[in-house]
Amino acid sequence: MESEEDMSIEIFISIVALGLISVGLVLLYKKLCLSTIEKEDKPQTAEEYCKSVIKGFKSKSTHNKNESMYFFWISMGGALLAPLFVTLGEDIANLIGASVFLLSKFIPSFFSIAVAFSTAWLQLRKPQQLWALYRTNQRELEHCLTKFQHKTNEYSTSENPEKLLVEQVSEIALAAHYSWLPMVPNPESISSPVVTNEEEK
Repeated sequence: MESEEDMSIEIFISIVALGLISVGLVLLYKKLCLSTIEKEDKPQTAEEYCKSVIKGFKSKSTHNKNESMYFFWISMGGALLAPLFVTLGEDIANLIGASVFLLSKFIPSFFSIAVAFSTAWLQLRKPQQLWALYRTNQRELEHCLTKFQHKTNEYSTSENPEKLLVEQVSEIALAAHYSWLPMVPNPESISSPVVTNEEEK
């Protein structure tokens, strides 16, 4: 039997470890975000303007791709590992001489918290949908740029292809903004619906 003092020490160590792991996950995520930030030059021509918008969409798409995969693997890995430690944690601890509390309680609890947080983040932040949205707009702009560079389709008959390109780029960027707005989390989507007495009747 473990004494109360030993149990208190284990709980303290577990809390410190949980804090360090949480800080590590946050730092890893911040590094993930900063890796996709690129310095943008001020565009001068219609083609440069189109390329700068493409670069922005590509950066946002890559960021949301990394974010969605990051939290997906945390959610999936935690969901698979937590039951393993719940059922076998005590036996593993006795086998290797480790703390039963650490392997059978703390680690499964940490995995469960990580899974809950990652799932909630994916549902509210919707990085997988933003990834698809920004990548689609990137491809549309690249298609417009290719037509402009080779003067095909509407660009072959346009009197001012540069102006036409700027208009199409602006329209695609604005459409992306309007598609992004419904994905922004708001209090109505987070709070649970309240049913009034009149609605129950």
